Amino acid sequence: MDKKEFDQLHEEFKLYYQAKAYNQLAKKAPVLTDSREALFFILFYYKSHPTLEVLGLSFGFSDTAAFGYVDYVKPYLKQALQAQSVLVKRVFEDQQAFDKAFQGVEDIFIDGSAIGIERAKDQKVQQADLSGKKTPTR
Repeated sequence: MDKKEFDQLHEEFKLYYQAKAYNQLAKKAPVLTDSREALFFILFYYKSHPTLEVLGLSFGFSDTAAFGYVDYVKPYLKQALQAQSVLVKRVFEDQQAFDKAFQGVEDIFIDGSAIGIERAKDQKVQQADLSGKKTPTR
């Protein structure tokens, strides 16, 4: 993304983004109070997928705060992308809707990754979490 594209997305993003309020209980000033910084933060996260420790260190807060801010800023980015009509469609109602969306497209690449989860001790929870394609749950 070049500066012009970033600025265009920022114009939309700043209409939706609201910085977190000052937390009087924690007595800590909020970070990412500037919408431009918040947009850069979430785009950096999606582009690089750093660990939360590295993300927090890069922006000057803890890994726990980094997790919270990723979770907090994501919906604002989604709103901005939807408003610009550039959000990727992930679910189609039926095969005809899929065919219509990709009419004239010859090659489709699907990018996906598996995310490991800790195996539960409870047999019923294991069966709900795991597909069973590689090994049975026992």
